[in-house]
Parts: sequence; C-alpha cells; structure tokens
Amino acid sequence: MKRIVIAATMTAAANIAYTAGAVAQAPDTAQTSTAPEATDMTDMSDASSFAPADGGTTDTAAAPDGTAGGGAASTDDAATAGTTTDAAADAGAATTDATTAAPAAPAAGTAAPLDVIALPQSAPAPVPKAAEDKQPGIAEVIVTAQRREQSAQDVPVSVTVLDQQQLANANITNSADLATYTPSLQTNQRFGPDSASFAIRGFTQDLRTTASVGVYFADVVAPRGQSSQTSGDGAGPGELFDLANVQVLKGPQGTLFGRNTTGGAVLLVPKKPTDVYEGYLEASGGDFMMRRIQGVLNTPLTDNFKLRFGVDYNKRDGHLKNFTGIGADKFGDVDYVSGRISALWNIADSLENYTIFTYADSNTNGTPSQLYQCNPSPAGNPFYVFSAAPCRRQLAAQAAAGKDGFYDLASTIATPESNLKEWRAINTTTWDFSDNAHLKNIFSYAHLRTEAGNDIFGTTFSYTVAGIPVDPNPDREFKIGVSAPAPDEPVTSQETFVEELQLQGTSFNDAFEWTTGAYFEKSLPDGFSGNNSIALISCNLASIEGPPSGYNCYDPLGGVLGGVLTQHFKTTYLNRAVYAQGTYNFTDKFSTTIGARYTWDSTEGYGIKDRYTYLLSVPLAPKEQITTPKTSSQAPTGQVEFSYKPVKDVMGYAKYVRGYRQGNVILAADPGIDTFEPEHVNSYEIGLKTTYRGFIPGRFNVAAFYNDLTNQQLQFGYVSPTAQTTTTIANAGKSRIAGVEVESFMQLARGLTWAVSYSYLNTKLIKAEDRTAEVTAAGAIPGTATPIAVQGDTLPFAPDHTVVTSLTYTLPLPPEIGSIDLGATYVYTGKRRSSASGSSPDAVLDPFDLLNVNVNWYSMFNSSFDLSLFGTNVLDEKYITYGSGTYYTLGFDSRQVGLPRMYGARLRYSFGI
Repeated sequence: MKRIVIAATMTAAANIAYTAGAVAQAPDTAQTSTAPEATDMTDMSDASSFAPADGGTTDTAAAPDGTAGGGAASTDDAATAGTTTDAAADAGAATTDATTAAPAAPAAGTAAPLDVIALPQSAPAPVPKAAEDKQPGIAEVIVTAQRREQSAQDVPVSVTVLDQQQLANANITNSADLATYTPSLQTNQRFGPDSASFAIRGFTQDLRTTASVGVYFADVVAPRGQSSQTSGDGAGPGELFDLANVQVLKGPQGTLFGRNTTGGAVLLVPKKPTDVYEGYLEASGGDFMMRRIQGVLNTPLTDNFKLRFGVDYNKRDGHLKNFTGIGADKFGDVDYVSGRISALWNIADSLENYTIFTYADSNTNGTPSQLYQCNPSPAGNPFYVFSAAPCRRQLAAQAAAGKDGFYDLASTIATPESNLKEWRAINTTTWDFSDNAHLKNIFSYAHLRTEAGNDIFGTTFSYTVAGIPVDPNPDREFKIGVSAPAPDEPVTSQETFVEELQLQGTSFNDAFEWTTGAYFEKSLPDGFSGNNSIALISCNLASIEGPPSGYNCYDPLGGVLGGVLTQHFKTTYLNRAVYAQGTYNFTDKFSTTIGARYTWDSTEGYGIKDRYTYLLSVPLAPKEQITTPKTSSQAPTGQVEFSYKPVKDVMGYAKYVRGYRQGNVILAADPGIDTFEPEHVNSYEIGLKTTYRGFIPGRFNVAAFYNDLTNQQLQFGYVSPTAQTTTTIANAGKSRIAGVEVESFMQLARGLTWAVSYSYLNTKLIKAEDRTAEVTAAGAIPGTATPIAVQGDTLPFAPDHTVVTSLTYTLPLPPEIGSIDLGATYVYTGKRRSSASGSSPDAVLDPFDLLNVNVNWYSMFNSSFDLSLFGTNVLDEKYITYGSGTYYTLGFDSRQVGLPRMYGARLRYSFGI
C-alpha cells in the first residue's frame, strides 16, 4: 500500500479514487515525456480513472512541507530512498512513504505514481509497462483536510479534488468553468467569470454581502473586493495553472480556516519548487481563435534553495455577438496573462521558508446580459410601468432583423470593459522545534484593482428627454471604477493584509493531535472608488403606439428624474480570530475531534452619492449625500466530530459544526438600512467511507447533511428618495438545506475505469420576514419596498440533482508508442434558481446536460512530447447560467448563457535532468 502526501485537502464523500499499481519504473532516458502535469504532480486523474496498468509515467504531488514532490523513482530507487514494503497490503503493491522518502533524481519530469483519482474529468496518467504485471492495490493518500496530515479515508470532511490534467481536459480556466464540473459547487456569474462568486450546498454570496465560500491560495484567503460587485473573495484569472490540485471542501469550515466559510472552502494549491531541474512549454489552440501559452521552469540553485517560475497567457474571442454596431462586436472573450515566482529556502533541517509572488492582468470586453422577455405590467415598481412597450419593441425588432439567436445580444456601451489586476506576496515560515510540534507563520499582502463598464440588462431603448434624443442608452451602464461626472476617479482598489500564526503537534504518544493559532486580516481601500449605476427613465404613453423603429421613450416627468447616480466610497474590513482544535484517538477504531474559534469582525464605510439628470449639469439636492455606516460583531464557532472504524476499510462519522458569516455595510443604501448583521448556521452531517479490493477494486463514499440557517441575509429592492432603484440587505430569513452526496469509483478492467459523483440538494426558505415597513421608514418611496425572496422558495444556486460521471480507457500499446487514453465526461445539472427572486416566471432555470471528450497521447513515440485533443459541450447544449429575476421590478428579465461547443489541441514539451 502506497502512502503519499497530497498538498491539500481531499477526503470524505468526495470524488476520490485510487489506482492499482506498484511504484513506477522510471525510464532511463531524460527524453521521456511526462504524464499529466509533468512536474511535481501525482497521477490524480479524474474520478473516471485509476492510473491504468499500461505504459507511461506519473508524478507525485508535493506535500505541504515540500516532501514527496518532484522526485522520480524506480522501484529500486524508491527502496534506497527510504520506501518500505507493506507486507500486509491486500493488493500486494509497494508502499511509498512520501513523508520520509527522499526523492531520487528522476528522468525528465518523471516520478513515482500516486495513482489517485478525484473527479470524473480527465484521462488517467499512464503507468509504466513494468507495472502491468503487478497485482492491483488501493493506494492510501495522506491529506491535510484539517490542516494536518491524515489519511483521506479517515477524515470526516466532504471534498472534491481536481488535478491540473483534469482542469486541462475540461478546458477549465476560471471559476465558472470549475463549478460546472464539480458537484455541489455553483457560481454567480452576473458580472462575468473573472468576478464570479462561489456557492456550495446552497450557501451563496449576493451583491453587497460577504463571501460564504472561502477561496484560499497557498493557505491564504483571497483578497477583498469593495462589495460593489463580487470581484475579490474568489479565484482570479490565471490562478488555475501549475497547481498541485484544487480541493472543494463542502460544509462549514469555520474552525481551522479563515473568515466566512459557512458554505465551504475552495483550496488552490500551487506546486512547490523541488530539487529537480525540470519544466515544460505548452501551446494550445482552438476555435474562437483560442490561443494559450504556458511555461514552467523549476531550478534548484543549491541543495537548500530552489526556484520555480511560471507564466500563463490565454486569449480567446468572445462567443456572444453584439448586433447594435456600438462598442465591441463580441463579448465573453478571454484575455489575461499571469505569472508566478516561488522560492523554497531550507534554512536549516528544522526551518523552512516558502515565498510566492503572483501577478494577474485581465482585460476583456466583459459579459453583458441578454434581454429575453418582457412583463406587460410591472406593478412591483410603478416607476417602470411603461418599460414593457419598448422592451417588446426591442425583442420584435431583433426578431425581424434575425438577431434573436441564442448568442445574440444588444449592448450600446461605447467602451465596454472588464479589467482586473492583482498582485500578491505570500510568505510561509515553518519551524519544527521538536519531534512532536512545529510553528508556522503565514503572512500575505494582496492588491486588487478592478474597473468595469457593463450593460447589466441588455436593453437598447433609445430615449429622448424633453424631446432631445439620448442615444446610446446612458442609464443601463453599470460602471465600476470611473464615473462620468468625475472621470479622474480612481479604479476600485483594495489592499489586504493577512497574518496567521499556527502551532501544531501531538501529545500522549501521538494519541492526541492538536492545532491552535491566531488570525489577523485587514483590508484597506487604496483611495476612493467610484461607480455609475442606473437611474430612472421610462416610456411615455404617447409613444407606445409608435412605429417599432422609433422607441422614443423619455422620462415621464420631463427629465427631472432621468439621470445617472454616482457614488464614491471606501470600505475597510478588520477580522481577528483565535482557534484551537484537537483529536483524541481513544483506540485505533474510535476518535473524537473538538474545535472552537472565536471571531471579531468590523466593517467601516464612507460613501458620497450624487445624482445628475440629463437636463441639469449640477447634482440634485441633497448634494453630496454622505454616509458613514459601521458594523461590528463577534461570535464563537466550532465543531464536534466522532469517527469509528469497525474494520480496516470502513469508516463512519458524525459531526456537528457551527458556522458564521459576518455582516456588512451598504454604501448604496440610505441611512437606517445601510448595515446588516451576521447570519449563523448549524450543520449536521453523517458519512460512510469504504474501500473495496479484489477483482474490481474501488471506493464508495456517501454523506448526508442537514443545515439550519438563521438570521439569513436577504435582499430587499426599493426606490430611494433620489429615484434610484437599489437594494439593501435585511436579516429576515430562516432556511433549511438538506442533501446527499455520493462518490463511487471502480476499475472495471485493466485500463478501464468508471466513476460517478452525485449530489442531491433540498433547500427551502422557511421564513422570510416582512421588513418593507422598516425599509420605507428609512426613506424608501412608499409602495416601492419589495422583498426579493419569497417564502417557500428554494435557495439560489442549489440545483436539485447534479451528476458527473466519467469513463476512461487506456489503449494496450507497447511502450515505444507511448500511452494513449480516451475519456468522456457527462455532466447533468438540475433545475435551480440563479437569484432569490421567486416572482419572476423564469426564476427557476432549466436543467442542462454537457458532454466532454478528450484524447491524451503521452510520450509520443517515447519522446518528450505529449499531445492532447479536447472538446467541451460537444453536443452544443444551449443553457442559461444566470437570470436577473427583474420581471416584476423592472418590467423585463435578462440572462446570461453558457459556453457553446468548443474544441482544441495542446502540445507540451517537457524537459529536465
């Protein structure tokens, strides 16, 4: 039985499967190409595959402390490096203890295989021919789900794991792509994939709220945004390359991880520098003029100091066609460059310093919405009662011109943009001051800058104000960063500092494992930020019967109300916490874990609001409306877990977790309703993990959970005294979330693997208190306060059923040909809401099916080249990813649509000593 450390979390109820096979025999030439992710990477193929027992090489994943990474070893080499044979292993496979084995110098990019499968996505990494005759076995994988090394099958945490090859096979380049192929994970893509926010098990992040899913890169939470949209708090462009793996932890993680993880956490684990000179160059091309270039170089300068460099450039034309002739012709494009430098310094045998510098720069046209249906009587907002007629005319004109295709949209923004820049530095120092304890310090600085100008509704009504044409439409543009009345306003810019000190060890002859620490985070605005957002313009009754070509709508009140609201604001966040968690193993079968965390959060805002009309060059009264909202909270969170192993390959667990998501300030809202309080969750989960061996080896994991969400943060829409339609948040809800997650993996035959992951969610908003009186009392125009969520509805981004299944076959070829595998992945995503608006007729999105295929040819003719072909959404399914839910409030609904069929090819050259 092999024992290998993965540099992040992977465990219960996840798409985890492990391959048969013994330690790989490394080729004796430096020209042999690598298996998936040549450098420092395990064969963590998707849940569709164990690594097959046919030809090729695999890599090991780096452990959190840098061990077990990058080394290649034959069976004999592994033995000399400290590998032991587990005579008791049922499969009879060799066991590699990556926590103690010193990596042997490998052939180019090769390593002993981990043979792990995490999600039904990709083809398996090939295994050398020498392994074919070995009796299949199930590898044991050591993970860090609870920030300490544990066996994946012994940890009561539900998690899905993807490696770099899985991401490549599914053409995953951003957060939205990642969620499509990960059960229980969804994204809110209203502001585009670069600004998408995650949702897990129905826990979502809405506009103006803080994250419910923590995103961590190298153990550090993502930098804050300004809460004006969902930029920040997520995975930025270019972060999904040169990774050891990605882990999606499901359920509250509020004890050992940082802030706001009521839904779970997404861990991005970059590859650490190794002691092997190696790297790769990769070029990709495909339809929509897709071109991508990646390069990685790992070089040890001395025995104690190693460097790793990586760069990723990705560009693709948009798939959405703008037919207005104004601004960009295509939207939904990709255009980013990212870079990474990592340094690993072993100062002494017991002291290590690990530093990472990252940079990302994305500049696209953005992803505007598409108008697709109109409401003849939007009674929920009387100020928009006449918007139905021009809406119908726009759709009729589009249809008459043949511009109503699924990927057609209308944008009248002259200079659309969605720009994001991010700098980050992370330093981790680890000191093993005794055999049973070590001290770790993590410090991070991040700087996030965003600027966006998007048409968030997709309307092209040509307005006139007091008979004067106003075209293109000025009021549908949502600007972040630069506002029209103040063009020199800086972009949205935020700095985030994180400091965490952690002490970890064991006591009582290793029966008691403990972790304790302190956490500090401060996020500061880098000057004022600004935005424009829509103000009121409607249609006049007299123009409704006019010809379809001349919409001629104007402000019913003669231009007094129509205009642009500008905002200038700053937001400062401060988060502090102390935590401790311990696991006591009463016997080798029964253990108990208890953890506690106490958190102090505070948020301060400073905002200035002005509204300009199209008739006046000065702002309306009250001028420079200044708000200074503040909110603070403190709360304990924690967990209690019990696990029991009646036999070697069966583990059951039960756990209770208390989660907490902080409140926030709303600088767009009026005083009195510009803050909201934290929400809390009580989570209950039971699970079973099994490993079965024999003729058809595999794993079967299942978890069932129930979450009780209280003091829930819900949105309310209203029209302010300045005629601005906006939203606020009130603690007015109570919900329940229940579900089941199942992962199964089987090696059906030599070279043939099948895996399936299934998620069922049953969510309900049990109570939605009526807070309209409070909103009106705070200044909303009477009759305009509208609760967006409806009691009894399901929660947004919580599909009832999700299935991801994959089948992979490795062709039986001689080693001089290389290794070729054929893979297919099918994804079913059930019906779900994309917003809390229960009143819109299409509030619930239709289910959709996706099919991906890939072919990977590793070590082409025993060379250093790998060739891959991939196709995503090969059946060209047309599906919706987001619906605005504004049918009754604004008189129309807008939507965003998923990616069409895409295909491409990758060629990789691997090198090394």
